[in-house]
Amino acid sequence: MINIVNISRRLKYLFGITILSWSLFIVLRFSFFFVFYEPSSLIDILKSFWIGTRFDLRLSILLSLPCLILTIAPIVKYWRFSYTVFAANWTYSLVLTLAIFFYIFDFATYGYTQQRIDITVFTLLENFTISLGMIWESYPVIRLLLLVLIICALFIKIHNWLIGVTLKKKKGFQTKYQKAFQLIFCFFIYIFGFWGTLSQYMLLWSDAFFSRSAFISALALNPILYFYDTTTFQEADFEIDKVEESYPIISNYLGTNNPDINNLNYVREIEPSIKMSNHPNVVIIFMESVGLNRLGIAGNPLNATPFLDSLSSNGLYFSKFYIPWVSTSRSVFTMLTGIPDVARRTSSRNPIIRDQYSIISEFEDYDKYYMIGGSASWANIRSLVSYNIKEMKLIEMDDINRPRVDVWGVSDLDLFKEADNILKNKKDSSKPSFIIIQTAGNHRPYTIPDDNDGFITKSIKKESLTKAGFKSIEQFNAMRLLDHSIGKFFDLAEESSYYENTIFVLFGDHGTADPQAKHMGLEDYELKLRSYNVPLIIFSPKIIQNPQIINRASGLSDLIPTIAGICKIPYMNKTIGRDLLISDNNLAFLVNKKMNPTSYGVIDDQFYLRVFRDGSGYELHNILDKDPIKNVRSIFSNEADSLKKIADAIYHTSKYMLYHNNN
Repeated sequence: MINIVNISRRLKYLFGITILSWSLFIVLRFSFFFVFYEPSSLIDILKSFWIGTRFDLRLSILLSLPCLILTIAPIVKYWRFSYTVFAANWTYSLVLTLAIFFYIFDFATYGYTQQRIDITVFTLLENFTISLGMIWESYPVIRLLLLVLIICALFIKIHNWLIGVTLKKKKGFQTKYQKAFQLIFCFFIYIFGFWGTLSQYMLLWSDAFFSRSAFISALALNPILYFYDTTTFQEADFEIDKVEESYPIISNYLGTNNPDINNLNYVREIEPSIKMSNHPNVVIIFMESVGLNRLGIAGNPLNATPFLDSLSSNGLYFSKFYIPWVSTSRSVFTMLTGIPDVARRTSSRNPIIRDQYSIISEFEDYDKYYMIGGSASWANIRSLVSYNIKEMKLIEMDDINRPRVDVWGVSDLDLFKEADNILKNKKDSSKPSFIIIQTAGNHRPYTIPDDNDGFITKSIKKESLTKAGFKSIEQFNAMRLLDHSIGKFFDLAEESSYYENTIFVLFGDHGTADPQAKHMGLEDYELKLRSYNVPLIIFSPKIIQNPQIINRASGLSDLIPTIAGICKIPYMNKTIGRDLLISDNNLAFLVNKKMNPTSYGVIDDQFYLRVFRDGSGYELHNILDKDPIKNVRSIFSNEADSLKKIADAIYHTSKYMLYHNNN
């Protein structure tokens, strides 16, 4: 047992200033609560404080780091201990004063904008004198400055006392084992405090947005840390002149109700021609790493997907369905918002554009669930779902009483079983359900769980795997396991009352960069479309009576509008997406980072147009031709020019919408 008296005076000092700073930030959090209080549930308030105090602890640890460095300095030959005391005092005083000034500025900003400070605050510098005058006239600046000085003086005095009872105390004797233990203990305490959680993902800004209440979310944030998070992203990634230039083209393509270039209106009010009294359930299965070339119905000879093939043959199968960017998180964002995630950095990770409208919110009478086998902190999905979609409940690993199988959480099969339980055991059977199931098993490390309901791995010769576009036997069996798990889910569903009145929607989040699949056209490999072309299957035993193979080009932005159309849901559409079953001249938009140079472009039923983002030009490919690699821009100049205009319009409009798609 180590006596507290023998603890290093330096460690006592570091813990002391951390607790001192933490106490200050907690007091400021309570101040924010009382100043800006809005009626909220007690549970949400307590959760917000719990999250916020952990952010405060992280900031306290970060602010202690300069003092940590100073306490190590006496080890240097010519650095006197008195220098440490002097420097630590002034360093902490400066850091503390700056932090309190930041908090005061944040309070003033929130009182004016109802938002905590982010990178957009620098727009004030564009009209600095006006902004300064507004601040002077709107707030008691002198009294606030006096308050800052009083608080700083009080805490500096406490800090001086802390130095006196720690650093200035006589050095005690410590064995090398005591020193080692204390250092290790201190290291783990600091790491835990900084990480903020015992889970796989550290505490993130998105954890604060667990509620649709702006006040509750603001209460949970730490303003300094949140401001830093926003500085890692550009304030805005669009060019307004190009957006305005594109407006006539995109508003015509979307069918905007009341085109208005001055207000950049993209809204379409959609009313179904037929009203439905008994709306169907919706189950969306988000299939990890499933490109079109994996499916037997697309010609793959290895029969890895017998169940998906049967669904495709008995439902609506879209063979030219494309995702806009090869990224799971970008596919999630695009699906939920209807806006292609064309930002240079993943949109779900950008706190500035966290506020997004989703057509899913228009499914008002539905019980809504988003299910993920791991943690919803991954890619900040938590805030994207909880903050933006009305009454959508997150189901993640900690909510599922199933064993974790690998880094991605519980198995896909167990995730499906949990979804089946939710659908079977609804408290209100009169309300339909809207469930999104995000799978993850078809991804490295390709884990085969012990409990897999009879799944048996197969061995295939390497040559056969390669010809079919698979990189390894593990990848092949993981694809088979996903197909097997989906099949087991449908077995459970068929035994249940919800099956007949459910629309099942399955799509791949992206393909993979694997060997050339010989059964696919050259465009699949040479134009890298294998990573973007994914299957979309819509199956419903009751509603979809006429199975079809639909070879029209379509994109992920179109998914939710199409589902709303099938369900006869009236909704407001202000996204890039359109209902695939009633619109014509559909296009798929994508950003191709797999080819050099990086390009954005569109695909229609015949052509793929690429516009190089470096400004060097554009090219056209006839994907129906035996030589799709050839640039046929000069041969089909009219088609190239027309597609170039709409590609530019979608690209620039999408970038604008990311910042102007508020709820």
